[in-house]
Amino acid sequence: MSAQVFIAANAREALARVRRELGDDAVVLSTRPHPQGVELLASGYGTLAALPLNAPNSASDGASGSRILTELARLRGMLQNQLAGFAWGAARRRDPLRVALMQTLFAAGFGSSLARTLAARLPRELDAPAAQRWLRQVLIRNLALQPAAVDLLAQGGRYALVGSTGSGKTTTLAKLAARGVDVHGANQVVLVAADAFRVGAAAQLTVYADLLGVSLFVADSPGRLAQLLPQLAAKKLLLIDTAGFAPSDPRIHDAHALDALGVRRLAVISANQQGAAIEQAMVRFGQGAAACILTKLDETPQPGAALDSLIRHRLPLAYVSSGQRVPEDFHLANAAYLVDRALKGGQLATPYTLEAEDWPLFAGVEAEREERQVSARGFNAG
Repeated sequence: MSAQVFIAANAREALARVRRELGDDAVVLSTRPHPQGVELLASGYGTLAALPLNAPNSASDGASGSRILTELARLRGMLQNQLAGFAWGAARRRDPLRVALMQTLFAAGFGSSLARTLAARLPRELDAPAAQRWLRQVLIRNLALQPAAVDLLAQGGRYALVGSTGSGKTTTLAKLAARGVDVHGANQVVLVAADAFRVGAAAQLTVYADLLGVSLFVADSPGRLAQLLPQLAAKKLLLIDTAGFAPSDPRIHDAHALDALGVRRLAVISANQQGAAIEQAMVRFGQGAAACILTKLDETPQPGAALDSLIRHRLPLAYVSSGQRVPEDFHLANAAYLVDRALKGGQLATPYTLEAEDWPLFAGVEAEREERQVSARGFNAG
């Protein structure tokens, strides 16, 4: 198959030839001036639909088909963006409260999936202030927290901190240990350095152990850790510092092996990352974890992305860390405080804040992204 070129004195005559030779459903792919008048590149609609994507009959047919499909995809994307922008403007006039709610969530760093879900469930009888109060309460209610009656430190046990490189696991472990000493006493708290990859990891933990007066053991391999755990079974609180890897690193599966040793995993998620990085960390480290610890909150002007991921994955949030001081900058999670901080972050004036004229374009980009995701799911399902 190849597209056909039609040359005529004018566009009307060229279109008549296209319809006559290719049918009324022919697709005009491009037009351009020609010394003899006008040139049209056209193809039959049925022929386009049957275009082979993987095995063209010839090199020329493959190149032509690829060019046609690329052009069609570009035109389709442009049309989707324009239609989505029009739809956004129409929705703003028809249902301003729902649009305002979505804008609030987008500005605060929440993702489109959660924003659209909440906007669709907004009660219609509310006015603007009531809609904002409703949004706040819904976010607070859906942010899962570790129950106050189930204080991980008070009940004791074996816990391993897992998370991405640089998420603050070692400092967080020291804060947990300091709180554990207050509850159980220094002789009942044990630290285990199981990070055999980062240079100086054990040395840093040694400093904290000496300051707190607790015991420290080094387990430089999974086998050594398995041998060590039975020896420490009588201790009230055992905290394990694991190696940090990128979410895409296959070595993170070593952390899941801790489950078989009776060790509960606590996912340490840094709130000051981009939403995509938080989502990857939540998927890879949060799956099967007992709870989550949100770190570097003091470095996060807009924690909406972190709360969005926690809400969607339903991983209980136990603690938040907001600085380097041990143990002062460590607190039980408070849903109302976190939600208020996230919504307030959406009011910050930054170079990344969307202006009124930017929203239709943003809506178009979101629509195109959703279309790609739907297409990808359909392709994989097939």
